[in-house]
Amino acid sequence: MMRKMLLSALLVSVPLCIASWSVGQDIDDAACKTTIETSCTKCHSTERICHELAESDANWPEIVKEMGARGKLSQEAQDTVLNCLTQASEPGKFVCTK
Repeated sequence: MMRKMLLSALLVSVPLCIASWSVGQDIDDAACKTTIETSCTKCHSTERICHELAESDANWPEIVKEMGARGKLSQEAQDTVLNCLTQASEPGKFVCTK
């Protein structure tokens, strides 16, 4: 009985720890700004990104995948952009000026 309880606790807590670790990862502000400015602005202005950031329901994984394919971005650049826009506490600071 005790083993089942411990196993159940582990099965619940390990994924939560992994998820919280990935969300809490440090974001390299300079890399975010550089990658977004050199990759995304090849095709459109930063205002478009800022507009999408204002939309709470923006599907960033799908947007980055589609835009990355159109702009022929490397997977590394797409991953960087996606992490910057979804993991940073204030993603607008990389592209949106006030």
